[in-house]
Amino acid sequence: MRKKLIKKIGIFDSGAGGLTVLKKLRKNLKGVEFYYLGDTARLPYGTKSSETIVNYTLQNVDFLRTKDIEILIVACNTASAYSIPHLKTKLNIPVYGVIKAGAKKAVKVSENKRIGIIGTRATILSNSYQDEIKKLCPECEIFSNPAPLLVPLVEEGLIEGEIAEKIVSIYVMPLIENKIDTLVLGCTHYPVMKKTIGKIVGEKIKLVDSATPILEILKKSFIFPKEGENKTEIYVTDYPENFGKLSEKFLEGNFDKIEHIDLQKYRS
Repeated sequence: MRKKLIKKIGIFDSGAGGLTVLKKLRKNLKGVEFYYLGDTARLPYGTKSSETIVNYTLQNVDFLRTKDIEILIVACNTASAYSIPHLKTKLNIPVYGVIKAGAKKAVKVSENKRIGIIGTRATILSNSYQDEIKKLCPECEIFSNPAPLLVPLVEEGLIEGEIAEKIVSIYVMPLIENKIDTLVLGCTHYPVMKKTIGKIVGEKIKLVDSATPILEILKKSFIFPKEGENKTEIYVTDYPENFGKLSEKFLEGNFDKIEHIDLQKYRS
């Protein structure tokens, strides 16, 4: 079967976390138009009900569809946990969440089959990572802990230092005590704090995020232009100063525009 040529990719997250996925894709794909939506006005998703999360997700996607995207990446673990079935029913384009990709990577790299997960409260309570890992590795032992304060830390740019380290320690120490050898960063905000998390857990524990697995899935499933400049447009539902700073830091100032939008115009 001939693989489809992809030139337009839509990505959305509740905030800046999905920039970790966007950065990885931009670095490894050429001639692609990227449309990123950060729903910063309604951040965080991890404290919301499943119904609210699905409604927000559908509204975000309605906006991205106006850009004629050919692939949708749900770069929000919480939205992935609750919304993927709804999106696959609604859309006639491929939809990829980050949970399956992260679970597959965790199973692949874990040697002692003791895997830890940190994520938003909603993601952990959904059992989505736990279920995906168990499908792939029934013998794996899984230890999870909600880490709700990490998203606000990232959005405020507090990714290193004493405060960040103390909060990370509170969340990961119970998992370390269970002798995990792999820790899933079950929120796309968390890789922004990878240096701090790595400092706390130590070199022996592997950190898994979803950016690299998503790239691997896309390159295996589709073809992309072999050359050409990428185009990147960023949209936010609120424009905190720190989001602009994070965008500049992650994308090295190399994006075409960042624009505030009103999602009330895009209702499913």
